Amino acid sequence: MNFTTKQAALALAITGAFGVAHATNLPINLPTANVDVVGAYFGGSLLATAVTNISNPSYNGIARAAVYDTGTGIDFYYQFVNDPSSNNGVERFTGYDFSGVNASAVSVFQTSAAFGIFTTGTEMSDYADRTAMGVIGISFVPNGMSKVNPGTTSYIQIIRTSARQYKAGNFGLLDGYGDNAVGFAPAVPEPETYALMLAGLGFVAFVARRRLSK
Repeated sequence: MNFTTKQAALALAITGAFGVAHATNLPINLPTANVDVVGAYFGGSLLATAVTNISNPSYNGIARAAVYDTGTGIDFYYQFVNDPSSNNGVERFTGYDFSGVNASAVSVFQTSAAFGIFTTGTEMSDYADRTAMGVIGISFVPNGMSKVNPGTTSYIQIIRTSARQYKAGNFGLLDGYGDNAVGFAPAVPEPETYALMLAGLGFVAFVARRRLSK
């Protein structure tokens, strides 16, 4: 297949906009080697946003969270803007509760590009991890140069899932001193919901068979 100059330019533009083709999957109890950087967010329909003012003896700033529906799953976004007046930086984010989403259906990314309620990021995260209890952690290298230090802003951290619904969750921040912001989490249908769905499908099949027999 021969590519024209325009086609090649378009391919490069798409790669730059959405980053690497592979995903950094997030298995349980196995930290990632890194968090892939993408050129822009993944788009979709905005479902909800939350902005929380954080103020404690260690750090002050603004925590932002959002939920987007891409049509094939729900993406969760997190960012912290650390105020210059803070005494310390922030070295870790946590999101809860992701326990109901299969490990193979969760991946993590980050972008510095501003969009929606988010601002341009300056501080990249280093790795991510996930516990069996449903906590996803995003860690910034714990040294004086790479935390989300006073006067800096984290890259927007992206948790991509196969979930089709969302619920209220928790966005935690940590640097010796822990604080919490409003966040979101996947909502997985309860077993009773699955039972009702199966019962409904069974009834539809029963009606269809009766019509065919007639």
